[in-house]
Parts: sequence; C-alpha cells; structure tokens
Amino acid sequence: MALYPYQQRVKELLQSGRSVILQAPTGAGKTRAALAPFIEAFFEFSPESFPKQCIYSVPMRVLASQFEKEYRGLAQKHARLYRDETLKVSIQTGERSDDPKFQKGDLIFATIDQTLSSALAVPYSLSSGQANLNAGAFYASYLVFDEFHLFPVDEKNSGGAMLTTLQLLSRLKGLVPFILMTATFSSHMLQELAQLLNAEVVTVDEQEFQMIAGQGGKPPRQRQYHVHDATISADTVLAFHQTRSIVICNQVKWAQALYQAISERAQGETEVVLLHSRFTKEDRQKKETFIQREFGKNLAERQKKSVILVATQVVEVGLDITSEHLHTEIAPANAVLQRAGRCARYPGEEGHVHIYRTPEREHNGKKRPDYLPYPHDLSEKTWNSFQSRDGKTIGFQEEQRIIDEVHQARDAQMLESLKRQSLRLWDDIYDALAGDVGKRSTLIRKIDNITVLAASTPDAVGNPFLAQGFGLRRGTVYGIYRDLQSAAAGEPDFSFDANHSWQMKMLVATERNPDDPTRPIDVLWQEVNDATMLQSASIVVINSRFCAYDDKVGFRVTPHGDGDWASKPGPFHLPNSQGGYRYRLESYPEHVRKMLRVYEQRFRHRLAYISKRLQRLWGVPPGGLDKAIRIAIALHDVAKMDTRWQQWVRLYQQAIGEPIADTDYMAVHTHWDPENPTHKAALKAADQRVKRPPHAGESAVATAAIVGEILAGNEILGRGVFTAIARHHSAHAQHCGAYRLHPASAEAVTTALALAGFHPTLPPHLYVTRPDVRITDLFSERNFRQQVVYLLIARYLRLADGLSQEEE
Repeated sequence: MALYPYQQRVKELLQSGRSVILQAPTGAGKTRAALAPFIEAFFEFSPESFPKQCIYSVPMRVLASQFEKEYRGLAQKHARLYRDETLKVSIQTGERSDDPKFQKGDLIFATIDQTLSSALAVPYSLSSGQANLNAGAFYASYLVFDEFHLFPVDEKNSGGAMLTTLQLLSRLKGLVPFILMTATFSSHMLQELAQLLNAEVVTVDEQEFQMIAGQGGKPPRQRQYHVHDATISADTVLAFHQTRSIVICNQVKWAQALYQAISERAQGETEVVLLHSRFTKEDRQKKETFIQREFGKNLAERQKKSVILVATQVVEVGLDITSEHLHTEIAPANAVLQRAGRCARYPGEEGHVHIYRTPEREHNGKKRPDYLPYPHDLSEKTWNSFQSRDGKTIGFQEEQRIIDEVHQARDAQMLESLKRQSLRLWDDIYDALAGDVGKRSTLIRKIDNITVLAASTPDAVGNPFLAQGFGLRRGTVYGIYRDLQSAAAGEPDFSFDANHSWQMKMLVATERNPDDPTRPIDVLWQEVNDATMLQSASIVVINSRFCAYDDKVGFRVTPHGDGDWASKPGPFHLPNSQGGYRYRLESYPEHVRKMLRVYEQRFRHRLAYISKRLQRLWGVPPGGLDKAIRIAIALHDVAKMDTRWQQWVRLYQQAIGEPIADTDYMAVHTHWDPENPTHKAALKAADQRVKRPPHAGESAVATAAIVGEILAGNEILGRGVFTAIARHHSAHAQHCGAYRLHPASAEAVTTALALAGFHPTLPPHLYVTRPDVRITDLFSERNFRQQVVYLLIARYLRLADGLSQEEE
C-alpha cells in the first residue's frame, strides 16, 4: 500500500538527514511513517547513508510486544524479497529481556526505561560491570520515540525520561536521525521542540485526516463523548453494551474488582476478559491474540458474539482494536484521547466514549479522588474540559483544542524548566555515565518498577534476572509489604514452617570477578524488615504462600497466606554470548584475529553512518572511529602477557594434561569448561600457586604510547581508546597495578597490530613495567563528545571480545 502524503514527507526528511516531530491522529499509521524510511534504507541504501540499526522506544512494554510481533512478520516477508539480507527484529523490556545488549536486532523495540538506562550507561538489563556496553548502540542508531507524551516527567518538571530524552537529543541533533511522535502534542510543545532540536514538524491537516478517516469510500469515523459524574460500575457497562465494549481503569486492583463484578452479572453469550500487566507472558500473549481477533478490523475473524474487555493502560496505545462503547476513568487529556482511539477506530464506524470519576481514597483524614498514577491538576482540568463537551462528537481538530486547554500550560512549564535546569540535568547525566545508578530515578522514572518474584525459598528462584516475574510500581510493592505486615500482626497464631518463616526478601548480587569471568555470580537475598529498604530494591521475592495466580484474574498477593504460586526459575548456564563462559586455548594474535573477524562481519556496518557524521560534525578524522576500534581490539589484553599471568596459564594447562611447550607462546585464554571437574580442579590448583594479576587498566597504560602514535595525538579518539581498554571488563575501573610484560610480548603486539591493519616502522613502544602515571588523568572526561566516542569504542571492543570465543 502506498504511503499517505504525511508518511512520504516523514520518509523524505529522515532520509535527507533531518529529524522529525510528528503529530498524527490515532490509527493514522505513525509507526509505519517512522519505520518506512529505515526499512527502505536497510535494504536499499549503503551503510553510510542511513543507520543500520533502529531503536524504537515506547512508554509501555505491551506496545513493544505488539510492534515486535507485527514487524517480525513483515521482516520475514522482506527477507523473501531480499535474499542476501535479513532484517532481524528483537525486543527488550523488563519482562522480555530478549536483547539485553541491544546486539541481536537490527530493529529493536524497547521500553524507554531500557533505552535511556542503556544510553546513560546504567542499564537495567546488565550488571554494573557491563554498564558501558549498551550506550554505544543508542549513539549510533536511528532513534524512534513513540507516544512521547507518555514518557515520565515528575510533577515538578525537574526530571524524568521526557526531559532526559530532550537533553540528549539536543546534543545529538544532526549526528543521528530521530523522530518524536504522538497524537497529542500541544501546539506550543510542537513549535518549541522544533526549535530546541532543530527538527521539522510534520502534522496531518483536516483534509488529509478526513481522507485517512474515511478511506475505502466509507464515511469518516465518529466518536461521541459522554461524561458521567460517578465511578464506573458493572451495571452501567452492561447497560450500554452492544457487541464490543472496552473498560479502562487506572489501577490494576480496580480493573480486577470490576472484572469480577461484570463477570458475575454478565448474561447470555457475553464473554468478559481481563488484561493488565500482571499476567505471565504466555497468558498475556493468548489474551492479546484473542483481543486482537475479537476487537480487530476484520469482522470475519471474530468468533464471539459479545465481548467486554476490562483493562488498564496496557491497551491505551498501540493495540489496533475497536469498540462501540469505551468506558474510561478520568486521566490527563492526552491519555483519555489515546484510549478513545480504541473506539470507532476504523472508517465508517460510530462509537461512544464514556468518561467517569475515579474511586476515592483517604488523604489526611479526608476523601479525595485517587488519580494515581496521574497528576491531580491535569486530571481535574481534563474533567472540566470534557464536561463542557458532554454529548458532543469530537474530531481530530477539536481533540487538539482539548490538548491545548489541558496541557499547554504544563508543557510550557516543562520546557522552561528544561532550559532553566539544563546544567543540573547534565550534571546528573554525567553522574549516571560515571556509574551512579541512583540517577535512574531522577533521569528516567522516579516511581520506577520493582520486579516481583514468588518462591518457597529464595534459592528456588534460580537466576533472579531471568526468573518469571512481574514489574510492579515501587509504591505498589510498599503497599504489598504493609499488607503482609498487617496481616501477620493481626493474626498472632499465624503458623510458619521452616520454608515459610519469611514474607519478602530483596536481592543483593555481588559482581563476578572482572578479571575472572569463569567465577559465578554470588546471589544473596536479604529479608525486608523495614519498608525503607525497598527504596533501593530492584528485585524482590515474596514467599509463594502469599502469592496467587490464575489466567483469569492474574497475579495477586494474598496476605493471609492462602496462596501457593511460584515463579518459573531462571536458568544460570548459558552460552558465551548470553553470559556463560567457556574458553578455548588461544594466543594473543589468535584472539585478536577472531575479535577482528567478529567486528568486521557483525558490527562494522552499523558504525558507517555515525563515523561519517562524526567526521562531518565533530571533526573526527576520516575513518577515525573504525581505526580507534581496531587499535583497541589489537591492544586490549596486552597485560595478560604479564610474566605472572603466563606462569599461571602454564600451570593450569599442565594440570589439565595439555601443557604449553613453547616458552614464547603468549596465551590469553586457556581451555575452560565450567562443567568439567578436571578444569575446576586445575583452576583451584593453579590459583593456589600463582595469583593472576588484573590486566585491563594495565593494558591501557602499557600501550598508551602506541595509541598516541597511531592516532597522531588525536585527543578525543586517544582518550576513548585508553578508557575503553581500561574498562573492557569493568565499566568503572579506576586502577592500574604493577605489572611486568613477558619478553615475547613485543612480537605478539607487532603481529596483533598488523592483523588490525597497522604496520609501525619501529618496534611498538610498550611500557614493559608500570610508568609513573595517574591513570584517571587519561580517561575520557565529563565532556559529552568524549563520552560518546569512548562508549562507541567500548561497545564494539566488548562485543567482539565476548563473541570471539564462538568463532571457529
């Protein structure tokens, strides 16, 4: 199908190097507008012309899941047309961590939390030791930010993902193409963002909207809005119901209660289904498939005569579904209008949107509407705005007037705050890049999620990072903890056996030894005995005695101990590329050769576009980024040729019955299989004889002069290479110990440099022992350009290193 005129305009702008701010109505094809230029360029353009990787960021994981499923199918169709190349699609969310290193996919659908935490080098998907691994993907990709209005921003406009995204893009303008889009930008926001980001605004005018809304010769869709001065009730929903109704609640507990009430009252052939974030992946996928079939555009596919869907915000954006009646609790106008997009979505349809009060809660002894998780003031303004339009049919242009009424003042405040607090925000960004994970709450989402697991004992969880769990708001977990404590206090005869002597524990994970990744991660759990402990928790496990689950209502906590549901444990043993570590004996040049092959075959093309832009905009020498990465690969493990390391290698290889006879053989890896008892015994015996020294910072110092000579003193590249080598095992390394290189190291380095394409006329200038230098003076500084270049080099050095053992 041909692109709409606005989609064609978006494609032309992005492919010409411009960035875009897009405002288009729900159901008008914004996703296609954003991805058409990437998909076309991926198959038909040279790598220098457009990025070969796209990170598509959304505010909610259900949206990422839907897009991943849809575009994986489209990618397979394209693969049949372009036999020499396949577009790989992946997903990265807190629940579906399928691409934690942003490595597998050419097109990656991710939540904004995953994207920004990676860009800021405090990734939710990786350990702190690997924190510098993902950021380079962000700074070299085509960036899509969908439903931007839903990105978190705190009530004081002092932080959150929305502000952080804008700060980063203000420095990246011209460097990588990006698009921000939603149906609900205020007019003030559109113009201000265009100026801030040097981007082009693309909107859909009334004529094009009528064409899209009435395609196929049908009359344009229409929605009539009704305001009810009451909370949603099962009787009201059933009274209006025809064949398809959708009910959207702001909180899971309300959705669960309303679902049960409607189910009890529904009669005849009406089926009631519940969808929220606390279903297992398998059950949610089944439900989403059912919902998309029964509420989708193709009436012939429907199998049920009558269906009522009760849901939370998980259906607010993205799902391509429709209904005759949509019932929603009041929320900010941009959220209400997004929800309304699931009613009378298709040409020729007429629908009704019903807006209700929220339930009340007690606050300081008084009852007031519970608008959580939304701001009180925006919800009140939205109520007043729709109340004045009660009973009216509202089209796209009128929707924009509502958005301006409700959101324009706050948008203006947010943008003014962005300018006023720019220096502070950049201090926070640099603190995050330096490893301060506490900045996640300031820069991404203040009310962040805690992954909740269930098990009879913490050990039964297995690998907690891969175990089946649910992401709950931190405040919700506080509430669960208080409910558990209250139930226990109110039942003095509450019985506990040996396995049920605890209620909730939080995870504490020690780092794997950065210079010995063969050692497993030690997983420690600490009992939560005070609610304040949850401030720093990222994963908690609740005693399965207090957890219940079924495929109708989903996960819930039963404080009185009448549950018995446990998470599926996470596996520990994985292949090298996913965190398990098996090695084969190889020399330094052999290791470098394999790493170069990985880099050139898998990743080099992803850097072609950013390399060209760095040259044009930041003055990086032609081919400089590629040269820097190849230098880093050639020199990153030089300090493994320390005399002590080589002695240890020989002791270990002797112990497993495969001795190294050549005294000049510079080994960087031994044979190692963590399941082999002979290898384990040899490791222990060798460690008792010789302690292996660290090598990352030492390698950076030992080769600093070589780096400077090859890069002709270019500071931004030189600091980037030095920092990447020093931190290629641990993202925050600060140390360089004493070392002494083996006499055969110079020849091995010369060979490695030649493999990387460098042929110095003189022997390499190695510091054979540690010089009198302060290592921190040579790191990349709190300078955005230096940080970006360093993170690009570090990413592809570490990926090539980790994947090289899979090369034959």
